[in-house]
Amino acid sequence: MEISENLLTTLGFDHMQAQVYLAALELGEATMQALARKSGVNRSTIYTFIDDLKDRGYILETPKNKRRVYSAVHPEHLVGMQKARLAELQNVLPELLAVYNTSTTKPRVTFYEGIQGLKEVYADMLREKKEIVAYEDLSNLTPEVRSHIFEWFPKERARKDILIKTISRDNPFTREFVKHNRGFLRETKFVTSSELKTDVNIYGDKVALIDLQSKPPFAVLIENSNLAETLRTVWRQLWDKLGPVVG
Repeated sequence: MEISENLLTTLGFDHMQAQVYLAALELGEATMQALARKSGVNRSTIYTFIDDLKDRGYILETPKNKRRVYSAVHPEHLVGMQKARLAELQNVLPELLAVYNTSTTKPRVTFYEGIQGLKEVYADMLREKKEIVAYEDLSNLTPEVRSHIFEWFPKERARKDILIKTISRDNPFTREFVKHNRGFLRETKFVTSSELKTDVNIYGDKVALIDLQSKPPFAVLIENSNLAETLRTVWRQLWDKLGPVVG
């Protein structure tokens, strides 16, 4: 149920709406009172959530035996609705691109939060298809970040032939991780005296500052060619002074 609820929130449902929709999905046809019991949503407020879901086409209302019953639309209908929205977005994409701020002097700063937000940042690195240089401390990885991001990102990056060079804090976890460097198109040099609280990824004209230890984790993505090139130059100077590539 938790997985389904998390998926629904990515489709625009809030927590309560997701609870009501999933309850309706399980019950088939149900009265408002039954939905309130099943979903755990207070009866005095469930009316609002049902009305919202009806307006968005996720819940159907039907008269039956002098009562009104409610049912969830088939999950496949959700897929169809998302495809329709994607088609609408693709239709207006040329207009959006026309007003997109492409200035190289004014930084574009975007904030991302949570696992889904981090996925967006790492997916952006894959879309850029540019070499990545980074500062990182792999001991900062929480189990959640490891399972949701580092189980797929290194493999997908290597599949897309994107090289990453990292200046990493020397610790047992990183020592174990770099054993797979060659297969993951990855080069690493160690620093021993620094404690890296924030990961920094520099690629193309972008700099991603990623805090994996915060709850929830977050990232700040800055798009500016001057800033990216300056930080890349500083990174290269340190890289050249460090010892040999490990792994």
